[in-house]
Amino acid sequence: MDSKDKPQIVTKTEQGNKRCVTQPFIIVGSVVVKDDKYLLIHQNGKWSIPSGWLEMEEDIIIGAKRETEEETGLEVKIKELAGVFPLIKYKNDIVLHAVKIIFISELTGRLIENSEDLEYDWFTLEKIQSMEDLFWDPDIPKIIKRIEEEKTYSINIASEKFVVK
Repeated sequence: MDSKDKPQIVTKTEQGNKRCVTQPFIIVGSVVVKDDKYLLIHQNGKWSIPSGWLEMEEDIIIGAKRETEEETGLEVKIKELAGVFPLIKYKNDIVLHAVKIIFISELTGRLIENSEDLEYDWFTLEKIQSMEDLFWDPDIPKIIKRIEEEKTYSINIASEKFVVK
């Protein structure tokens, strides 16, 4: 059965937002950089960039900041756009197609209350590249390598808003 022929699978978040996983969805997040190291979060046995679903009507930059702060408890400032990355996974006969909008952020120095209480740690690019099977998404080492090579974009490219009423 083609993914177009499958019924939609809709779930709800704790906030009551609907999530449809049978069509492409948007993930926002940021890579936090400090002293040539990159912050990764550890969740359910795997490492990841702080990220999550973009909420309905949420600005993508605000969403990336929110997700990073919720998952780390560290206040950040979004600095640049790392890029837009498609990711397709197959899980239990379901196609999960995420479009990830990932930013680069820096710490502001303030600890804040994080709602998810996840473990995190700092890693060099070399260490990240050696952790191949330990990531939720296999593109994480490539995203961080692009950041290290300064293949990034001005945040202005993502800050213009168009709202039609």
